[in-house]
Amino acid sequence: MSDRRTFGPMGKNERNTSLHKMDMALAETRPPVRASSRGKLISFLLLSKTVLSLHVGLAAAAGCLFHPDGQVRAAMMVWVGVTLAAMAGSLVNNIQDRIQDQAFSRTQWRLEALESAGVLPLLKGAGLMLVLGMMLVVDASGGLWPSAMVLTGLVIYNGVYTPLKKKSHLALIPGALCGMTALLAGWMAAGGSPMDKGALSAALVVGVWQVPHSMIQNLKHSDEMRKGDYPSITKLFEDPDLAFVTLMWVMLYNLSLYHLIFMAPFSEWAMFLLFVNAGFLTPLFAHTLFVMKRPGIAFAFLNFSLLVYFIALMVP
Repeated sequence: MSDRRTFGPMGKNERNTSLHKMDMALAETRPPVRASSRGKLISFLLLSKTVLSLHVGLAAAAGCLFHPDGQVRAAMMVWVGVTLAAMAGSLVNNIQDRIQDQAFSRTQWRLEALESAGVLPLLKGAGLMLVLGMMLVVDASGGLWPSAMVLTGLVIYNGVYTPLKKKSHLALIPGALCGMTALLAGWMAAGGSPMDKGALSAALVVGVWQVPHSMIQNLKHSDEMRKGDYPSITKLFEDPDLAFVTLMWVMLYNLSLYHLIFMAPFSEWAMFLLFVNAGFLTPLFAHTLFVMKRPGIAFAFLNFSLLVYFIALMVP
């Protein structure tokens, strides 16, 4: 009887266990499943922050057409070139932040995207895009100084801002400088000097805008940011106080739009866009943030305001 239980046919549970062990043994011998080409492409586009990079390139195009001698062809080349450079910087930034991104639910997907695309291929892609971008900027401007300004922005972004934000909330300052360099590069591509008061005033608008943009981004995720181990402005202010400080910076951005009107000549249509932008920005922003209590809508409205500003710079 005992011999039959030992050597007889296996029961259902024993047979399932045996088959499971065989499947495990076969799985260990199979090569790892590679991500599909489509998955790698999507990961590449997401990690390179394509939409944000297009806006950085648009800042350069706006700076180029803002110059009296700016040409549409040169502006388009600068737009593409600076966009490629910004995408390269974003790829490197996500690789630099891969450990920090694991601490926040809104950025945890980036680690999976990095594993899907592969760090080495991303670095190769970033290098290729940077070279192509710089070639376009050089070709559009006929000189090296505009491309040097773009590289300066990348050095500040990846070499100063990214490491500093892990140590201090004052990383907002070099972060604001990054956006300014793109517009100045476009102005220089049209033959202007970065020290011209019109160019500096136009770039300053972008720099001031960067501060409330970052603040309201933190406000959208304030609870999670406070729980993290990394420095954040949300740890200095409660949500109502941070919202008020953000509104003060939006008002300063508003004033910088009015200030620009006196620093450079504008056409009637460009003046109209600037006045509409500045005239409605603060009340609408305050309404969405304090009355509707929808920081996400206020964030989108602030982004749209910068887009309108760039259009105003490009209107002849």
